[in-house]
Amino acid sequence: MTRKNKISETSGYTILLVDDNLEYRDATRFLLEHEGHTVLTAENGPDALAIMKREKVDLLLLDYYMPGMTGEDVVLALRQFNPTVQIILQTGYASEQPPRELLHRLDIQGYYDKSEGPEKLLLWTDVGLKAAYNTQLLTKSRQGLQYILDITPEMHKIQPLTDLLQGILLQISGLLGVVNSFLAVLDEGGIRYVQAEKTDSFLALIDDDTDLVIRASTGGFTGNLTVNDVFDQGKIKTIRDILKKGTIKLLPEITIVPLKVGELTIGMIYLDRRVTMPQDQELLGVFANQAAVAIQNVELYEMATIDRLTGLYVRSFFDKWLARELRTTFRSQQALSLFMIDLDKLKRINDLAGHLSGDQALAEVGNILRQATRATDIIGRYGGDEFTILLPNTNEREAEQVGKRIISLFEGKTIPSDEGDLPLRGSVGSSTLEPNEFKNEEIPHPVPADYFDEVGLILMKNADNALYAGKKAGGGQLQLSPPAKWPPFTKRNQA
Repeated sequence: MTRKNKISETSGYTILLVDDNLEYRDATRFLLEHEGHTVLTAENGPDALAIMKREKVDLLLLDYYMPGMTGEDVVLALRQFNPTVQIILQTGYASEQPPRELLHRLDIQGYYDKSEGPEKLLLWTDVGLKAAYNTQLLTKSRQGLQYILDITPEMHKIQPLTDLLQGILLQISGLLGVVNSFLAVLDEGGIRYVQAEKTDSFLALIDDDTDLVIRASTGGFTGNLTVNDVFDQGKIKTIRDILKKGTIKLLPEITIVPLKVGELTIGMIYLDRRVTMPQDQELLGVFANQAAVAIQNVELYEMATIDRLTGLYVRSFFDKWLARELRTTFRSQQALSLFMIDLDKLKRINDLAGHLSGDQALAEVGNILRQATRATDIIGRYGGDEFTILLPNTNEREAEQVGKRIISLFEGKTIPSDEGDLPLRGSVGSSTLEPNEFKNEEIPHPVPADYFDEVGLILMKNADNALYAGKKAGGGQLQLSPPAKWPPFTKRNQA
């Protein structure tokens, strides 16, 4: 028979052979290894169970009669901790147990009579390994889908785009066991979001010949900025063609996954492995669809709330957050501080260095304010060259320390011009709202919304007055306003 003379490549499967007969174990192990399988052996039930607990085994060839534990005992014990491994029982006597009754009662995949010879054993082995493959396929797909369902809420929460992209890449690399990968999105010129007329929605337009900017990476791709830095023009053209088609593409040793929202492709995931298994491709498609929607949602959110020049929140968002934070501060009876910051002599920078340099100065202020504050502080561009910061749970002394840090970070910063380097300076006005001391019976329920509007105006006005005083005194300094108190409730604001 040709099969006995066949020398196979490694199959990738591991078989555990359990039999108390040494000669049979050795002969059968040789036969199975000749087929390309990895073979582990054990001479009794306890040893077999110990191996099953520490090794990944695809198929168990198990002798029915053994001293101490029978094959049936081993199966019952094994199913307590491994319900899916495929099992073929072996016996030297066909009359030992009715095969159909055994298959059903022990949930095993086959019953082999040793007297039927090696060819029948190999046939049963193939049957068991195919069953193992299908079982593992279903298990992996189920686990993968559950994994995607579990992480989907995390993907769709509002978070910084950089954090989202890196998180997506790490999740998908971990899911598929990929070391080198990157996630690239079309650069800011590639996708332009335009507010649709008379609606609050946005239209997405893709420009031709735009760069794919690598925004997250693992392994060997860390440090690259664009796809052009990684590949030659031939490979780049191939990638663009794949993105136009919008379907997952397998190339030699790599996989390219377009990120699509509807008909719009917004980027791609590159994996340095051919994802050939159909269930992995299916999981990859489901994951990519969720990731693309999450990315677009964050991009739209940032476009609506973030000032493009400085990277800070726009005024409308800051105003809404102030109203929200005032309510939180009122309930928690904590202090709240607010800064107004103004860039000194921006007009001089614009006049001497040009408006592009003026924009550079404003962007640098954004960097300084982010560097000086906590992640929980809310920084906004209030208009022109004026900025504001909301510092939750921050008293006057703590606010003063932050204000001094801002002033110190301005030191040494300059903007180049034809007239030489121009100093970058800013003035800071600070206002602190002390914790409320109302007794419960003094507080109307509910507290009127315009009461918090009134308190917000007091806080802003105090900080603005302090800022003006600092600029009048020469600028480049921090001024503190007297701490503010929550105003008493009146019949007007209780109405």
